Amino acid sequence: MLEKPEEIRKVVYTTCEILKADGKNQLLELLNDSELNVEETGYDNFNGGIYFFTVYLNVDVETFVKVRDRIEKIEAELLESFEIGTRHLESESISSVRIVPKAQPKIDWTKILGLTSKKDLIRDIEFLKNTMISVSTGGQRIQEINDEYKLKFNAVNKALQRLGFQNPNHFKDLWDWYGKWSSDFITYRERRAFIRELYSSLVQILLETEEAESINVTIDLKGWERLERSVQEIRKRQSEASKEEQFQVIGLLCRETIITLAQSVFIEDKHPILDDTQVSKTDAKRLLEAYIAVELSGSSNKILRQYARSTLDLANALTHKRTATKKDASLCSIATLSLINFIGTIEGRI
Repeated sequence: MLEKPEEIRKVVYTTCEILKADGKNQLLELLNDSELNVEETGYDNFNGGIYFFTVYLNVDVETFVKVRDRIEKIEAELLESFEIGTRHLESESISSVRIVPKAQPKIDWTKILGLTSKKDLIRDIEFLKNTMISVSTGGQRIQEINDEYKLKFNAVNKALQRLGFQNPNHFKDLWDWYGKWSSDFITYRERRAFIRELYSSLVQILLETEEAESINVTIDLKGWERLERSVQEIRKRQSEASKEEQFQVIGLLCRETIITLAQSVFIEDKHPILDDTQVSKTDAKRLLEAYIAVELSGSSNKILRQYARSTLDLANALTHKRTATKKDASLCSIATLSLINFIGTIEGRI
């Protein structure tokens, strides 16, 4: 029953009332100010079997430092109260309470730009968890879902590597998972608990870290690896820049990125230069203007051509601006990434 959120809420409420009645106001405050997780951490098959759970109180680092010298005593006192609050449960018991510091994690989400997003990564992890639980508890058949599982696994694994995380799931194939659960876990409940524990810490960190507030590249950058690296570098520099020289570097990166974009889509035989001049491969403005004139030809696309040229002009002007401020750098980045989205959409990379 302690797997159910509503049961945990009842136990926490009862425990709080016990602490209040005993006059243990500091413990009550600590419990109320923490993020609480209850996880199954043991099983004893003696006399019908009993499942053991650990209560984790996640507190901020400042609070943890304050209570660190007497943490064992606090955990023991809280455990006593939780044991009273779970006396009505016959086959389940809270066996320990752990107070753990909750550091604010930092993730550079720009590293998975063009590959996936925070939302999609968490969604794919949930797919892996649900699939592993399903095939091991009488649900889907491995033969029917294994190919999709392996594709999702590889995508999640690649994203986690870019973010600097070690994948907690070592089962690249559902048959590998079958070998584990069929030998080590007898009950469905044990298999569910194992999977939930497998990803719990990682998912919590991913959920708690916000993506940087800036325009995203929404197109598929597959095959445009050089452009993808440039975009990642712009986002990274944008988040770190604080001095004029650093803002100027962002302008230079944007200029090189626009050149790369132009070289990725311009085809000499297909996109004639508008003023018939001989241009170099680094003349991004003329190359993209020629591209836009052909790919968005016709009166119905007049407004789109105007928008594309305005975005190109803005990005081009900002990349050549000698006096650079934080606002200039932000506008330059936004204009450049908007241009990438626009051209990528024309190319069908959506």
